[in-house]
Amino acid sequence: MGGFAICMGGGAVQWGSRLQPHVSLSSTESEYTITSKVGCEVMWMRYFFEGIGYNMSQPSPLLLDNRSAIQVAKHPEHQSTMKHVHRAYHWIRDHVDHSLIVVSHVPGDLNLADIFTKPLGKIKFVRFRKMLGLHG
Repeated sequence: MGGFAICMGGGAVQWGSRLQPHVSLSSTESEYTITSKVGCEVMWMRYFFEGIGYNMSQPSPLLLDNRSAIQVAKHPEHQSTMKHVHRAYHWIRDHVDHSLIVVSHVPGDLNLADIFTKPLGKIKFVRFRKMLGLHG
């Protein structure tokens, strides 16, 4: 299962968790396929905002807590370790290469998506809730 949150202006505008449609052979594969799915959502948001007149010349950040998945998304030479992954997931590389999406690392203790996929202690839950723009 993978979780995501798309935040703008200090709050979440889209979020969720998804079961993967296949069994992953590694955490890298799992994170990479979720990255591709979330990248689709990010690109939809980019097209939407561009369509209503916003300047979308800057790349959209996509934060991952798996450094190996980041390397696979950034560098095609990692293809040999991921050749069994369906080619549909590799489209994320094109968007990274064209500077539409920038993938970078977020430490696990700051990974907002964990609120959708893991049981959290109160302190972490409250911090992530605030990061989503939900104050209570």
